[in-house]
Amino acid sequence: MAFLTLILTLVAACNTVYDPVDDIPHRVLPNTGAAIRTILAETGNVQVYAVGEYHVTSPLHDRVAAPLAHFTDDIVGRLSTWADDLVVEAWFDASCAGDDTVQAQIQAVTNRPAAAADLTQLAATKLPMHGLPMTCIEHSSMLDAKGRVDFFRLLVMVTDKLRESTERLVKQGHSVIVYGGALHNDLYPRWALEELSYAAPLAKQTTVVEIDLVVPEVVEPLKVLWQEPWYPLLSRSGPSRVLLWERGPNSYVIILPAKSEAVARR
Repeated sequence: MAFLTLILTLVAACNTVYDPVDDIPHRVLPNTGAAIRTILAETGNVQVYAVGEYHVTSPLHDRVAAPLAHFTDDIVGRLSTWADDLVVEAWFDASCAGDDTVQAQIQAVTNRPAAAADLTQLAATKLPMHGLPMTCIEHSSMLDAKGRVDFFRLLVMVTDKLRESTERLVKQGHSVIVYGGALHNDLYPRWALEELSYAAPLAKQTTVVEIDLVVPEVVEPLKVLWQEPWYPLLSRSGPSRVLLWERGPNSYVIILPAKSEAVARR
C-alpha cells in the first residue's frame, strides 16, 4: 500500500504544469484605481509622476480602449490631487513649411492621433496643461536630405523637450504629471538608451515615480517587448483584474484590464 501511495504521488507530481509566471513577483488588484492607490501609498510625496504608454501601432478592435483613454478616465484624476501641472508629449504646431510632411509621416508610422486630439481628451483634467513648444527650425531639423523624418533625432528632441518643460516647472516648486511614451519615462534605461529618458536625469534632482501603462491587446503582438520581464504576466490578464509589477524603487508597470480572457489564452 505504501508503494502504491508513492507511485500515485509521483504521478500527480509529474502532471503538475510549471508556469514561469509563478516566479515573477507581482500583485493582482481589482481595478486601475486600486493600482494607483497602491503606488501612491508606497511612494509618498513625489514631485514628478512620469507616466508612459506603449503606443498603439495598429487599429484596435471594438471596445478596446487606447492607453490614453485609460489615462484620461482612470488615472490622471487620481494623480491630479497631488499635482500642479500636466506636461503632454505633444507639440504645438508652428505655422511653417514642412508641418504637414512631418505630421503625416509621424502619424503613418505611429498610428497616433494628432497633438490637438491628445490635448482635447486631456482638457477635462482642469490642470494647467503644457505641450512641447516647437520652432520652425526645430521642425525642419527632423527631416533628412530626402525629406524623410529622422525618427531617432525626433526621439532625442522629444526627450529633451519633456525634460526641459518638466524641469522648468519643478524649479518653480510645482509637482508635475508627465504623459508620453514608455521609452522616455524610464528610471532605469537600458544601455545605449539613456539619452532617450527624461526621467533618469530628473531623478537626480527630485523625486520621480515611473508608471508604465500596458494595454494587453496593444502590446501582445509587439515582438520587441517579448523579452521584457513583465511580458509573461499578460497570460494572467483579464477583464476583472489589474496586474502590478515593480521594476525597481519607484518604477511600476500596470497591466491594465483586458477586454476578455482571449489574451491570456494565446
